[in-house]
Amino acid sequence: MGTSSARRWLLGGSVAAMVAVGGGVAVASGGSSRGAGPDYLYGASAFTNASAAVHVVNTGDGSTHVTLHITGVDAGAGQTFGAHVHRNPCGPLGSDAGAHYQHAGASGSLEDREVWLDFTVNAAGNAHSEAVRPWLLDESLPRSVIIHALPTAPDTGVAGARLACIDLDGDGH
Repeated sequence: MGTSSARRWLLGGSVAAMVAVGGGVAVASGGSSRGAGPDYLYGASAFTNASAAVHVVNTGDGSTHVTLHITGVDAGAGQTFGAHVHRNPCGPLGSDAGAHYQHAGASGSLEDREVWLDFTVNAAGNAHSEAVRPWLLDESLPRSVIIHALPTAPDTGVAGARLACIDLDGDGH
């Protein structure tokens, strides 16, 4: 695998049936998926000893709620990393995950057409991010979440080198 190393991360237990949204609770009547290895690290990174969980919930109202939880990141407090849903599953090379997933028919800014999950690490090495989109993530093909070295540039979506990858197991919705 060259400089890539395969690694199975701890990836959340069961998919949440209810999701906190804006102070309320949304019941998930649509499809759901979660991160479920194998996962990959690309070279030496702050994620060697990290654990991550990704949950994707179709809320039943035509929206998708994606959450990313990470613990054990070996980076300074306040460091921000880019993270996005990608078109393909993880593989031995970071490029195997393909480009950022862009929802067909979505309009607005680049961020509105993609799922961006940038996060900032706290002093304990933990981070959380979430994104809600007014469309359903196409889960008919395997997808992944890539963690990048830099925060996402709003105008281009570029976020630097690919450091880690988490596969999403969809239910075909």
